[in-house]
Amino acid sequence: MPLRRQLANSLLPLCGINDLGDDIIVKRTLSGCIGKGDLNHNNRSIITANVDKEKIADDIIICQRSLKQLYHDLFDEALEEFNARQTRRDRKIANYQEHIRHSRQEKEFYEVLFQVGNRDDTGVDSEMCKEAAAVLEEYARSFEERNPHLKLFNAVIHMDESTPHLHLDFVPVTDEKRKNGMRVRNSLTGALRQQGCESKGISRTITIDWLEQEKVHIGQLMLERGIEWVKLEEAKEGLPLKEFKLKKRQEELDAADKLIDMKLSELSAVEDKVKSAESTLEDTKKDISESEEKLSSVTEETEKADAKLSQKIEQVNKALTYLPDMEKNFDDEHEYLVAVSELDKLLKSGMSILRNKDSILSWIDTLKSLTKTAMERQRKADRTIFSLHKRGDEFIAERDEAREKLNAVRKENSGLSSELKTVKSENRRYSEVYSMLERIAPDILRQAKALVQEEKEQRQREQAQQIEYQPTKKKKSWGLE
Repeated sequence: MPLRRQLANSLLPLCGINDLGDDIIVKRTLSGCIGKGDLNHNNRSIITANVDKEKIADDIIICQRSLKQLYHDLFDEALEEFNARQTRRDRKIANYQEHIRHSRQEKEFYEVLFQVGNRDDTGVDSEMCKEAAAVLEEYARSFEERNPHLKLFNAVIHMDESTPHLHLDFVPVTDEKRKNGMRVRNSLTGALRQQGCESKGISRTITIDWLEQEKVHIGQLMLERGIEWVKLEEAKEGLPLKEFKLKKRQEELDAADKLIDMKLSELSAVEDKVKSAESTLEDTKKDISESEEKLSSVTEETEKADAKLSQKIEQVNKALTYLPDMEKNFDDEHEYLVAVSELDKLLKSGMSILRNKDSILSWIDTLKSLTKTAMERQRKADRTIFSLHKRGDEFIAERDEAREKLNAVRKENSGLSSELKTVKSENRRYSEVYSMLERIAPDILRQAKALVQEEKEQRQREQAQQIEYQPTKKKKSWGLE
């Protein structure tokens, strides 16, 4: 008998199993199901009460890719083709990932979970733990080879809970010509159909058919390691009624524990979102208050500028009424016409010119004086009008600038008001979820609050210890202690 087999058989009694011969070492169940897909839980961004923090480092990370980048790589080309065919703007899709996230038919991504054995015979502290993890890892690393239409972006084996289990998160991709819609798209049914799976009635949908195929493959990997896949129904055969009921009850308790863990994780996430929304709400209120103060200030400046402009326009109008106007100066005009008329009379003949020489010279001097006076008045009027126009343009520019500032602040205030409505809506939604949890699961809520308070107090104790440690550290570095 091979040394590996001898060693395994020597460990069987510790697992409550007799020697099963050379062909099969141990028997274990195999579980598989479609999961919810909580990446925060899978990647330990949120740590729930059922997780052993000291064993998080033992988790086996198979794959961690950006879901956003995966969507770009898979669907951007098909999305561009789809939008190019659309004649109506409202039918175009700006962001395919967001489009799927709000879809009622498909999910942004899907998750499947697999587990070899249970916590009684394959717990994380058992001898079979590493064998089970090795089977799951081998399966995960060859997942896309068997499933070319299921694009894996996150895969991890949890070794820090009661039993080793595998989370696989993937995006299903189907590529088929369609009269309407995108050629390459997210569709679990379409992807599985292109891989050869089919629905066989209500009791065996196309998803169940695929899961059973995957479990058969995992069963083969188990067999290669000397582990026989025994189905749950077969495992229960021959059990005494009392033992069967106890086992059934234990399974129900396990399911309840997982549900509680999931709800605790969801509750923690909701509380974080509520706190974040409240913080955002306060910040937005503060921004709106500052914006309203700024708006009030700019409005006041604009009103002052308008009043100042009106005052200056009035002053200009008053000044213009006093400007010398050559066409309205009837006295000078009359005197000028008289002088021209008299000169015309005196210049009719040579004899008249000789006889009235002095009078002619006098009238010529009068005309020169009148012309000089008229030119000076014209120059003064031109300078005054130009100066007033320039000052008026400056005041109008100041007024327009103030109005632009006012419009900008009003626009900013409108945006902040819209943001405030959004934040209030999110806060109200989180509050409704929180209230619902208070009604349907008050015990779990109290436990979650206690856990949050305990973590908060722990952080405060750690901060206090750091503060106490710093002066001692400085003394040592200065050679005072």
